[in-house]
Amino acid sequence: MTREEEKLLITRIISGEEHLYKELVERHSSNIYNLVLGVVSGREDAEEVSQDVFVKAFFSLKSFRGECSFSTWVYRIAYNMAISRTRRQKRNNVSIDGNNCEILSDDDSVSEKRDEREILYVILQKALVQLEPKDRFLILSFYMNEKTIKELMEITGMSESNVKTRLHRIKKQLNLIINDTREVVYG
Repeated sequence: MTREEEKLLITRIISGEEHLYKELVERHSSNIYNLVLGVVSGREDAEEVSQDVFVKAFFSLKSFRGECSFSTWVYRIAYNMAISRTRRQKRNNVSIDGNNCEILSDDDSVSEKRDEREILYVILQKALVQLEPKDRFLILSFYMNEKTIKELMEITGMSESNVKTRLHRIKKQLNLIINDTREVVYG
């Protein structure tokens, strides 16, 4: 869907054809969920925040000016809501979902299998969990969701140099964490 088609669809939704909003949700829901999952502490929270994102986007649709794509706009909403949820959880001392901890700390079964891909996946998951939520968002958005530097600038409100510098520092931090963890796993 082109930007013009997207703008037309949004105009129709605002004009009363609200049932068309489902098309936007279906088009963007998996990316929003993955983005939010990279920031919040568990699948249930990610599902809840993702739903809240689309509710907020729907009620804020009249404020969408079309200066950026809808996906960038809704990513910005998702980013802000996910960071807010994380801050609230820290204030309330809510821990990471038990299922995630179980998956990420299951070193015994991973060691037994010695499957390189599984080991690297677990190492990467552990490394990502150690990052600050904003850093986790940036790195996952850039590499997993293939967001451009410009899109990340629009979503986060950071300058181009700040986004590039943060990505560089995050990669260095991930490398250190991964290398330390690999030494422990491989001895």
